[in-house]
Amino acid sequence: MLFKGSCHCGDLRIEVEGEIGEVIDCDCSICRMTGYLHWIVDKEQVKFHAQSDSLATYIWGSGEARHYFCRTCGVAPLRRPRLAPEGYSVNVRCLEGVQIEGLDIKPYNGRDLK
Repeated sequence: MLFKGSCHCGDLRIEVEGEIGEVIDCDCSICRMTGYLHWIVDKEQVKFHAQSDSLATYIWGSGEARHYFCRTCGVAPLRRPRLAPEGYSVNVRCLEGVQIEGLDIKPYNGRDLK
């Protein structure tokens, strides 16, 4: 199945090929504050398009994780997670037509991750 999504203003667009299985609800500070719900996918499953200079990157902690967000609206549809740096974490809240209530959401203790 092909999922399409974007940031709020549409400057960052993503297409993801696959079936949404388990979704991760991490309780680290950034995920908790932004409401990010992670769908971990291989990088080959994702096409990422950015308008002009709208793409911004936030790097924190160990420096491995990359939080890609829109300079215009601030929404983050995609991340490169520290625990799976060979893939991407797609924010399922940014995908069109996904009903959050129907997903298999697993809690993850990212708050205590060192």
